[in-house]
Amino acid sequence: MHNVYDCFHSDEGNIVLVSPMEQEKVNISYKDQVFEVFTCSHKHTYIYVLKNQTYEPSIQLCIDKKNLAMNVKKYPAFPNKVIMSTMVYNEDNYIRQWITFHKRLGIEHFIIYDNSKIDDKRSYKSMEKSSNLQRVLEDFIADGTVLLINWPYPKRMKKSGISGQTTQQCHSLWAFKESMYIGFFDIDEYVNMQQHTNILEFLKSEASENIGSIALCDRDFYNPNNKPTNSFNFLKIYNCSEKFIDVKKKNFVIPKNVQAISVHDITLGKPVLVVDAK
Repeated sequence: MHNVYDCFHSDEGNIVLVSPMEQEKVNISYKDQVFEVFTCSHKHTYIYVLKNQTYEPSIQLCIDKKNLAMNVKKYPAFPNKVIMSTMVYNEDNYIRQWITFHKRLGIEHFIIYDNSKIDDKRSYKSMEKSSNLQRVLEDFIADGTVLLINWPYPKRMKKSGISGQTTQQCHSLWAFKESMYIGFFDIDEYVNMQQHTNILEFLKSEASENIGSIALCDRDFYNPNNKPTNSFNFLKIYNCSEKFIDVKKKNFVIPKNVQAISVHDITLGKPVLVVDAK
């Protein structure tokens, strides 16, 4: 279906379609209203948006002059909340630790995109051979901590590169526009605050006017002595790179100020504020 990964009605009342830039841009309309197209400048993702629409579970779209029936999803809203969004591939053994750690910092909701159904044969991935996140995260799903989304799309494609991950990020960006911040981190990446114990206190301590995101620099930890990493034992390993790495920064994005993101960078929206590593 023209490579459309998802069609949904956003928390702002918009109909949104997310697609990788593997094919040429298409013209989409609904009831003679034309969708606006937002394009990732890294050439990973198209976002088609038709604003101020009433939710209907199924609609008839016109895509390049051809009529097409489309189911429309509706996700929970997290207005004024700090949430985190990530895509995972067979990472059942360490996802609960990541969620629990960040819950203790004040993150209330986690959008988990399950990418375990497809292997693009090109991407770095977990050595585990299977996944059952529905079972592993059952209690977190039941109490609303986790929203689990099936995302069976290649992480890397020939033309649009790492579009599996960037479409996931742009999907969250548009589905949950009313959230205050969305943290886009992998589950081997942990927020290490130095002067606060609550994530909202930290984010409010940084100036957020006229910016698209608050970005944290990366510091890589490694395990040369093969110390145990089960449960939270990996947090007792202190071998790390001497310097923080700006190019691998990860973002807490302000959704209302950003239209597209590509892993480490805002590709359409207001500028990034990089936090001093200290």
